[in-house]
Amino acid sequence: MTPTTKASGQLEDAIRHQVDEFVKAWNQHDPKAMSNVYAEDADMIDPNGRVAKNKKEIENLLREEHATSFKDSHMQLRPAGIRLLSPEVAVGDYEFEVTGARDQAGRTTTLHGHLTDIFKKQNGAWMVAASRPMIPAQALGQR
Repeated sequence: MTPTTKASGQLEDAIRHQVDEFVKAWNQHDPKAMSNVYAEDADMIDPNGRVAKNKKEIENLLREEHATSFKDSHMQLRPAGIRLLSPEVAVGDYEFEVTGARDQAGRTTTLHGHLTDIFKKQNGAWMVAASRPMIPAQALGQR
């Protein structure tokens, strides 16, 4: 095992821990705990285009969503790759499934999508600096 391989494993483990903490908090519907993986100056744009520009706004957005459409939801994430961009910055890609979500009409639905997070190393921990969950739109001409 080379030092680079080991560092990569350590990087993936550290980031995976943060992601696991977020999923655990999601499934417990705990917006405060979900927001703990974000840096103070983080931002998020949710699949509906709503923007949160810092940790507190992210917590508030998650609180609102978990009081309504995600109140009874359950999330699962599957890692799709983590790439180190610099010693202090990494990008993580994940496929997600959210069951038990409610659409605008109140019907239960399952959401499948892709999450891209930018992580930055801050005080020895990998924190989410930018989060972009997306649900692919149906391609034009497809049903």
